[in-house]
Amino acid sequence: MAISKIDATTALSNNGITLLNTTTVSSAVANVTFSSSLITDTYMDYKIVFRNVSCATDSQDLYLQPSIDNGSNYNLTIEQKKMYHELKNTTAAGTATSPNDESRFYIMAALSNVTSEGTNGVIELVGLRQTTTTHKGIFWNSMGGISISTGHDSGNDYWWNGGGKIITSSKVNNLKLVMESGNISQGTFSLYGIKSA
Repeated sequence: MAISKIDATTALSNNGITLLNTTTVSSAVANVTFSSSLITDTYMDYKIVFRNVSCATDSQDLYLQPSIDNGSNYNLTIEQKKMYHELKNTTAAGTATSPNDESRFYIMAALSNVTSEGTNGVIELVGLRQTTTTHKGIFWNSMGGISISTGHDSGNDYWWNGGGKIITSSKVNNLKLVMESGNISQGTFSLYGIKSA
């Protein structure tokens, strides 16, 4: 039996996952935003994949901010918990500071501005278009070099993972990725829509 070529985009779409947008940053920008033209009732759940993301200013956290008014405000109440794990040290792990009063999720902490030490990761957002208050979930994993790193070969690469909840009875229709301070200097950000049935 002959094996035919499989188109990856078609295969993903047939499984309910559709690429909606890819934004590539090659010169510094303040943020990367996915707006209400992309986040619609067509999909209940969404996924963001980011690759080789670096900051212009050293030692900055990467945040995700949700909005229900297409970015006019980023002031939603959230809950979150984040964990960290140093890849070269089995004992360097624990719970990271992740405030619940800042309307933003802490995706990666103390990111290095060295372009070869960018972070890669995945953010999953479940139930963004629901109108109940308790079921807008977010889960993420990211890995990259932090600001005290002396290079990938000698240490200080960290894996960050976390989860949280967006507390609102309105539909989320905008997602912004932004650094704690300064610009995003490089990176590729892809938004996928996931059909629930």
